[in-house]
Amino acid sequence: MRSVDPSSLRITDLWTFRSLKSNKRYIVEVEGFENEFYGIKFYWKGVEKSKNRYSLLTNDYEPRTIVRTCIEIMLYYYGINPLVSFGFVAAPDLEKDIKGKHRNPQKGSRRFIFYQRMMITLFGPETFSQLSDTENRIYLMLNNRQLSTGSISIRQLENRLNQLYEGDFSISAEAR
Repeated sequence: MRSVDPSSLRITDLWTFRSLKSNKRYIVEVEGFENEFYGIKFYWKGVEKSKNRYSLLTNDYEPRTIVRTCIEIMLYYYGINPLVSFGFVAAPDLEKDIKGKHRNPQKGSRRFIFYQRMMITLFGPETFSQLSDTENRIYLMLNNRQLSTGSISIRQLENRLNQLYEGDFSISAEAR
């Protein structure tokens, strides 16, 4: 299913899949922006009306399967257009989920750290430059071909993120 938001030039594709382990249905939102940039978001369908839908845990202990499915969707878009770039915001941890657990805000949320590890492990530096803003839990995979031609730039993305989400984002390269 596809929706269009003309005010922000965003097109959103909706994907669904069912977990083989828990039998829960998940929704993946793929927001398309200008310059062949896609934002990936997902949540469990059972919480789709919640304002915290991206933060709520299912306690099914299957994040690798869910994130791997999101990666398969990313690869689908990359297969159609090998110039695409991707990004996501790792939802913040809810206080009820982190009580008594040590956390370091400079490293991002637990989700951010998990997503970061998976992306660095699964995608080498040949195709995508991996960048992040850990304080705001933003992770970007910028297509090196786009970066080399100048059709996309880190400054341009920072400015666009700040404009769209009224934030103060500062993106830096990921250490390997």
